[in-house]
Amino acid sequence: MNKFRLTVEGWRGVNHSFAMVNQNQLLVWAGDPRVDLFHADAPLYQAHWASGQLGAGFQPEEERVLRSLPEPDGAPVDAVYRIHAPLPARVPRLRHTRQITFMVTEFGLTAKSFGEGEPDLASFTDGGNAIVTPSCWARDRLAEFGFDPAGIQVLRHGVRRQSFHPAGEEERREARQRLNWHDGHFVFANVGVATWNKGIDILIAAFATLRQSHPHIRLVLKDHAGLYGLGVDQTLRKVAQANPGLLTQDVLDSISLISGNLSQQQLRALYICADCYVSPYRAEGFNLPVLEAIACGTPVIVTDGGATDDFCDGPWATRIPGQARRLSRDGLENGLYVEVSVQDLISVMQQRLDGSSPATRLAGPAWEQHLARMSWEAAASDVLDFCRAGNRRNDAIETPPLAKAA
Repeated sequence: MNKFRLTVEGWRGVNHSFAMVNQNQLLVWAGDPRVDLFHADAPLYQAHWASGQLGAGFQPEEERVLRSLPEPDGAPVDAVYRIHAPLPARVPRLRHTRQITFMVTEFGLTAKSFGEGEPDLASFTDGGNAIVTPSCWARDRLAEFGFDPAGIQVLRHGVRRQSFHPAGEEERREARQRLNWHDGHFVFANVGVATWNKGIDILIAAFATLRQSHPHIRLVLKDHAGLYGLGVDQTLRKVAQANPGLLTQDVLDSISLISGNLSQQQLRALYICADCYVSPYRAEGFNLPVLEAIACGTPVIVTDGGATDDFCDGPWATRIPGQARRLSRDGLENGLYVEVSVQDLISVMQQRLDGSSPATRLAGPAWEQHLARMSWEAAASDVLDFCRAGNRRNDAIETPPLAKAA
């Protein structure tokens, strides 16, 4: 039986979300006997990513596997899978080589999403070519931009169970003690970058309000200044300016900012220490940290109506009601997002405080079955099967109606 020859064009060696998805998929495909796998490194989006200081945090043996992948050998391949930015303006239509393009967006695409030249949208889905995206939300934004919906396949991301898994009671207690949290503290967490779409400003305002009546609560946030040049301190200043007197010194002392690049083991430590992961995002393409927190046994709070609807449909998640709105700025025309109010987030966080103790963790058959479906092994295999399947259409996938915007 001839092996399926697959060339992947993407990023390695950094912790950007595209690179993390690419590397997790590569680790699965590298061990698949059906595949001859090649990797071509795409130019990094920002030059400083090549510094070596922003690594993906995989184990040494996994890093060796990723580094050892051969470059394309010049012979024809069955498919090319692209996962990097910016998107090409067009992709070739080749009779014997499928062109699979990974796309994801939060609010929607703009002309800046593509390289030089006018984008040829039809080339991405004609002649056996296809687009893959990880959520129904992102698929709908791509269709709104003008891509053929029949050529877009929703193929979810996964979670690496080897890296993200629950902790025993003793391990969790020791990890919390290293961060100066004891059994009486209730810890909320978010490790997203402090961009407007992540809703970190909403989370800070809600936490600060709750802190006035709950002195035992804590908040941990991740600073991403190294990767994106965006620190949480900027968001703190904006919240303070919009809410005079809210961010008292007591509130600031109860917020922990984690700086520097984290290995996956260190990231897991934050998830297992937290009593609840909170993501009041306005727009996401998938929101992988939410799934990682669930895998670590940590309940989550997420925006209702967004990308996480695809995998936050069980008792492990509480959804914050929100209102769909349209956004036009920075070249974006009629983008979509969901706005949650600070008061609604306070209510949901209060429910978590009232209904669970710091020791409450996710467990049970339904949770295990959910994670089995959401593993990177399962997710990457689905992507590979789609690449091998030819021009399969996604008409069988039920498409929820687009959210109505105010």
